[in-house]
Amino acid sequence: MYYIFSIIIYFWNYKINLNCIFNSNYPPAAPVGKACSHSKGIYYNRNNIFKNSINNSLLLHHFSTKATNENLNNKLPVLINSKEILDNYHNVKLPLDVLNSKYSFSPWFIVGFVEAEGNFDISISANSKLLPKFRFRIALKYIDIVLLCAIKNYFGSGSIFFRKDTQVFTLEISSQEVIENKIIPLFDSHPLKGTKYYDYLIWRDGFKDFLLNKDLDSRSALIERIKERKLKLNRLKLEIKLPIEHLNNIDVHYISGFVSGDGSFSVVTGPNSFHTGFGQTVFLISQHIDNKLLIEHIMKYFKIGYLGFSKTRPNEINYRVARKEDLIKIIIPFFETYHPLGVHSISFYKFKNIINYILESKKVVSGNDRKLYNNTILIPKIKSYWLNDNIYFLNNDLSLNKEKLDLVKS
Repeated sequence: MYYIFSIIIYFWNYKINLNCIFNSNYPPAAPVGKACSHSKGIYYNRNNIFKNSINNSLLLHHFSTKATNENLNNKLPVLINSKEILDNYHNVKLPLDVLNSKYSFSPWFIVGFVEAEGNFDISISANSKLLPKFRFRIALKYIDIVLLCAIKNYFGSGSIFFRKDTQVFTLEISSQEVIENKIIPLFDSHPLKGTKYYDYLIWRDGFKDFLLNKDLDSRSALIERIKERKLKLNRLKLEIKLPIEHLNNIDVHYISGFVSGDGSFSVVTGPNSFHTGFGQTVFLISQHIDNKLLIEHIMKYFKIGYLGFSKTRPNEINYRVARKEDLIKIIIPFFETYHPLGVHSISFYKFKNIINYILESKKVVSGNDRKLYNNTILIPKIKSYWLNDNIYFLNNDLSLNKEKLDLVKS
């Protein structure tokens, strides 16, 4: 009976693995499937990982099939082959680059992005024989896996892994050599500007203490000191303050990196009337209220927009720019020069094209034709352009069509 049961289990797992390996069409995005295997982790086929992605087709193509299949067969946690993803990205012609050339970054872009999406953490084992682990991490939703691979390439180290419960990819760097020679020099020479700066100082000083005192004779006292530092990190910290001296000069690449993490470019696509809100375009940065001073200095840089609070999230503050004139004259030119990267580059590209389309239509179509054009051409075209998830849809024409309007009228 035991052998019969083992054979059944074997062929069941074999069937699941085949489904995972072969059920991954590109393009277009394939239907979402089921989890492929269970052990210490859960292994998903690539359609699951990238479901509902704004750049679905792009990411489906660049996710490492080989790495996924090997993980399935060996029953290991999902690890991402970042080099293969970047090589494929470089070799495929796309209508829009979500990364800059050669995957190079301004150091200030990295610092701004880490301000939004990174953290400095210490892992302490219950086993006193094991040394504490210092970790630098950046966690992103699955839609930005290509950008995360490029950041890993920038540091030349780290591992990227996937958590099923949060649908998040995390880049983790814990190499003592890389922390000492790359991470700390970067953030010492290009300091963070929000509350995360003090997390970094606690983490950095703890790491230096660790390097000096990790021998057996002083290990127990070292671990106690590191435990005390850990209690002051991230969400556990009790004292909230900002490095005011760092806010007087905010680099443009820092803003680009920060917006690539915590900014948004949005277009209202309902209800079907410009009089009731359709077509509203908003540039937004959201932060915890503790970073209010940082947001104020970004607003001071642009000299437009206003601050507001979320009705549903009382601890959140928003910097908002919604006037079309401000968006056209200041926001769009800024981000055309200092590009947001990753998925935000796609939303920005759509955002500016829709604004230009709306304004151009107002110049060309007026009077009685205006309402007809809005209802039959402009509104449906904006909806389909903004809401389509396939990156190749960016090739679709988003321009005035007087001939089509004349056809509708006739």
